[in-house]
Amino acid sequence: MSISIQHAQRQNIAQMTELLRILFSIEADFEFAPEKHRSALQKIIEQPDCGALVALDGDELIGMCTAQWVYSTATGQKSAWIEDVIVHPEYQGKGIGTQLMNALKEWCRENGCNRMQLVYDLENRPAIDFYRNQGFTNTRLGVFSKAI
Repeated sequence: MSISIQHAQRQNIAQMTELLRILFSIEADFEFAPEKHRSALQKIIEQPDCGALVALDGDELIGMCTAQWVYSTATGQKSAWIEDVIVHPEYQGKGIGTQLMNALKEWCRENGCNRMQLVYDLENRPAIDFYRNQGFTNTRLGVFSKAI
């Protein structure tokens, strides 16, 4: 197994969408809608203020994460909003998620971000443990969402 972490390309979108199917099957707040996901991934890959990283084992895409830059009035600087962190279940527990997050942290720093933030499924204990092991801490803030 030789893992490489790379910036996502358009040709990765089909495999990334399959990983989102797995991710959304365990997140109760989201519904798998492949056309919407493919469209969003294409925009994320093409826009200068966001992007995605993928973990590859040869030609097989086995992990991914996305990031979007936001400007924080609290810090006065750019922050990274992290989403879609997933490693295929067959590859979990092998350090691939840590490799993705380390590459993501470096990429965010290179783009002037001083903070990374994310939301997580409150019932996804493995994800919570993973993020804590990566140095993320809970805040006292909650998350609301409203479709418009």
